[in-house]
Amino acid sequence: MTSSLMLSSGMDLGESIYPEMIKLGGVTLPLSGILGTVLVLILLLAAYFIRRSMKNWQDTPKGLQNVIELIVDTVHNFANDKVSPYADTLAPFTLTFMVYILFGTCIELFGLPPITKDVNCALALGLTSFVIVNVMALRVLGLRGRIKHLATPTAVVLPIKVLTDCIAPLSMTLRLFANILVGYLIMHLIYLFCPVVLPGALSVYFTLLHAAIQCYVFGTLNLNYVQEALE
Repeated sequence: MTSSLMLSSGMDLGESIYPEMIKLGGVTLPLSGILGTVLVLILLLAAYFIRRSMKNWQDTPKGLQNVIELIVDTVHNFANDKVSPYADTLAPFTLTFMVYILFGTCIELFGLPPITKDVNCALALGLTSFVIVNVMALRVLGLRGRIKHLATPTAVVLPIKVLTDCIAPLSMTLRLFANILVGYLIMHLIYLFCPVVLPGALSVYFTLLHAAIQCYVFGTLNLNYVQEALE
């Protein structure tokens, strides 16, 4: 009896959890880190060219302009519903989270492991959210106001609220990591037990749906934490 769960030929559960490593110039690096860096560069280039193309945008949007404006307006309205006075500041951060998670998960369609399946990537996103939440709280409330907010309704709850704030990024990390990992494992199980054609069709649908759900959940949680910190 084997000591590990085999998901497909030559792949076990442990291999699916730990980040894949590759050697570049004699240096061993995590594949997710390399893919994440490449993805960031691609997204920055895309943002640069989109920014340049805005000079030629029309008053009546069409084509790519229509799609981009629809996405930006949707995320801005989403942020406005949560943190209305600060939507202009927080909407870009929220959109950045969502775009990175969406594309970082969808690279699975090209036979690459999802970047967000690496717990280090999920942790980096969680810590970034933590920084954004606390910077916004300090910016709006000030240091004394932030401490007073944490000590409401009584100073007895101050340590509990501080601990809760510190646990928040860990919670977001584990939630994102676990959800992406489960989706990844489900697709491997489908490939293992279903005919060849069915997994191919399901893979595209499931990966896109799963990525969309996870980027929406992470964006919502980030705005919820900001909202709680400012109330």
